[in-house]
Amino acid sequence: MTSPAPVGDRWTGFFGPALAGYCGLLIGVGMGRFGYPPLIPAMVEAGWATPTTLHLAAAFNLAGYIVGAGTALATARFFGVRVAVALAAFFAVLAFAASAVPLPGWLFIALRALSGATGGVMMIVIPPVIANVVAPSHKGRANGLVFAGVGTGFVLSGTAVPAFAASGPAAAWLALAAVLALASVVMMALLPRSAPPEAPARGQSAPAWRRDPAYLGLAAAYCGAAAGYVPHTIFFVDHVARDLGFGLGVGGWIWVAAGLTAVVAPMVAGLAADRFGYAPVLRIIVALMAIGAALPAVTHNLALLTLSAMLAGGLMIGLGSSTSGRTREIVGPQAHTAAWALQTVVFAVAQAGAAYGFTALLAATGSHRLVFGLAGAVMAAGLAAELATARR
Repeated sequence: MTSPAPVGDRWTGFFGPALAGYCGLLIGVGMGRFGYPPLIPAMVEAGWATPTTLHLAAAFNLAGYIVGAGTALATARFFGVRVAVALAAFFAVLAFAASAVPLPGWLFIALRALSGATGGVMMIVIPPVIANVVAPSHKGRANGLVFAGVGTGFVLSGTAVPAFAASGPAAAWLALAAVLALASVVMMALLPRSAPPEAPARGQSAPAWRRDPAYLGLAAAYCGAAAGYVPHTIFFVDHVARDLGFGLGVGGWIWVAAGLTAVVAPMVAGLAADRFGYAPVLRIIVALMAIGAALPAVTHNLALLTLSAMLAGGLMIGLGSSTSGRTREIVGPQAHTAAWALQTVVFAVAQAGAAYGFTALLAATGSHRLVFGLAGAVMAAGLAAELATARR
């Protein structure tokens, strides 16, 4: 394992690694996962694809993310960490650049799946690498800056992407590919060297951390948040814009507010974690997210709906950074990558399952109040499980 850099060297010891991680999660998750949906209207208007094809591509993007996260450990062991990250960045840029021309539906869907897979690899591999080289007193804030790359993708998807798309889909795809290429160069220049994750010995039993009550409770809270977060990603903006009559402009800017929160939240959470530890910070975040998820069930006030988006949507990235740090606290640095990989895969699967479940529930009942109320309850149940197991 790489030893921490001297605390006094603020560039190589903190800012350099943190900026490398920020660029990595911006590439793979912030844009690879969340930069595509705002381009859907422009592609439909240009006649490049049908809405059905584009929505299917979004589903395959999530499926690719799950596959990438599930194979990230094996990829890093086979190629080494730096080569695995470099390959993920290369394919992310390729997936965006190749989309700058009209493509057959199957090929466009395959590129979105590839883009999602690069995000899965980077989400698993990069945070532990940064945590390994940053001084203990700065791990929280470094982790927060790394995850702020995801939040930056939210903001770009709500502001810059529609602006580029006004000039046509080709201009938007090429501009995004250029941003990802630049971020890739910065990332590879600053990414610390790291040994590949250790492979389990042949015939070795499941690691003890998989049965640790604290780890299982953390998984319950993280998966509860994954499921409860879904209605805000699928229904919320449309509910505000059309069902409540506030208009698409208001709905869009509410999501931008959530994106700005997603940039700031992980950095604030990291600073707090350096002082108080990850566990209390994580619990506060989940509690606030549960309140935000349930707010649309009890109010149509625009200010409170904006707060709901910021809490339920914007704080999710802060929860991701806190969960990664809390995982390291529970299992230790040696098992961090493997334990974080399992958390990430289960999170993505829970999110996908909840998307189908909440969509079916809304179709059957037509009740947004029920959907948002249940989302808040699921988050609260996950938090209760984490608190109960932590006490054990």
